[in-house]
Amino acid sequence: MSALIDALRQRLPASRVITDELRRLAYGTDGSFYRLIPEVVTVVHDEAEVRDVLDLARQHGRSVTFRAAGTSLCGQAVTDGVLVLLGEGFAACRIADDGAHVAVGPAIVGAEVNRRLAPFGRKIGPDPASINAAKIGGIAANNSSGMC
Repeated sequence: MSALIDALRQRLPASRVITDELRRLAYGTDGSFYRLIPEVVTVVHDEAEVRDVLDLARQHGRSVTFRAAGTSLCGQAVTDGVLVLLGEGFAACRIADDGAHVAVGPAIVGAEVNRRLAPFGRKIGPDPASINAAKIGGIAANNSSGMC
């Protein structure tokens, strides 16, 4: 694993390659009762960094799990391999002039999208109970539609 960590630190800033036990434990926890401690946690800000992490993990035979906000109740955001956190580079939100269309990144919180759409009298379709914390990536990946 140290070879993978060294390789990750060559591609990402060292501050975004997390290896200390406490933060690995914290990020290895989501809204479920499952607990796995990732071998390493990386924070990515763009697609090139995602490709780098995936390439390096494949070269070193390690599994990769993506985490948005970690609100899953079913354990989708936990792993004992490489955990990839979506950074601010994935928190985009572009709204059409009339508010009829919105393009969002996977790292923006659902409630924030709704806050930005409110002046247009609109909101996004998914309405999970965790919308104030859940990010679009997790909402989409887990098909979190909510009661509505």
